[in-house]
Amino acid sequence: MNPNPPYRSFRKPLMLMSLTILAFLLTSCNMPMQPAATATPLSSPTPAVPLDTATPLPPTLTPTVAATATASPTATLSAVNIVFASGTTAAVEQGSIQPNQVRTFTLSAGQYQPMMLLVRSPNNDVYLGVTEPDGSKLLDPAKKYTNWQWLLPKTELYTIQLYGGATSEDFNLTAKVAQIVTFPSGASTVTLNGTTPKGYIISYALACQANQVMTVSLNVTATTAYLDVFGLATGTLLSPSAKATSWTGTLPATQDYVIEVIPVGGEVTYSLKVTVH
Repeated sequence: MNPNPPYRSFRKPLMLMSLTILAFLLTSCNMPMQPAATATPLSSPTPAVPLDTATPLPPTLTPTVAATATASPTATLSAVNIVFASGTTAAVEQGSIQPNQVRTFTLSAGQYQPMMLLVRSPNNDVYLGVTEPDGSKLLDPAKKYTNWQWLLPKTELYTIQLYGGATSEDFNLTAKVAQIVTFPSGASTVTLNGTTPKGYIISYALACQANQVMTVSLNVTATTAYLDVFGLATGTLLSPSAKATSWTGTLPATQDYVIEVIPVGGEVTYSLKVTVH
């Protein structure tokens, strides 16, 4: 028998290997430990701020526009409707007006009627303006007229404006709308009978041709009334300062002519005869 069985030949090598592994493990226990790698944490999100503690945003800046120094009209008063008393063709409005203030009046009149306006003030610096309902200007206040006369284009409600001057002052506005006169068919003479209620001027208008001859005669009690005759476009033919009750003259242009009966005071009864040929 073999004194050394085959399995015994592996014992020594196995023991040596086991001792080697054990020595390595013991040595490893004495080696310094390396720190384990750690992930860098992400930045923590900023917590939401409650609305009641949130810092307000800076206000948006609005550019400042420098004010221009201009005269602003004083608040406009409500419009006053001018109504003629029965049997009259004129009305007078009186009042006060502040610097740069606009006073407004309305007056209803018919197509082709002549309108005459006159405003008086102590400084003579209250001016007129006239517009139609659609805003069209018949008289631009920039013209600074204190008296104006015009043949109205339509039957409508006209707006009359007074523009205040540099100081507070009283004003007197006279508005007249002439009654249109036509001759009977085939006639060249017309007789107009009437009165002057409340002492108002009575105005008549006739459309005449250039170079026609007009004769006007006013029959009244002596010195109680007199005449005024003028062309709507060309002006005075007979001045009221003459205090005349009759006039004859050749007409200078084709236009509307206005004849006025001016009472000296109060109500006057009259008969007015007009001939044009």
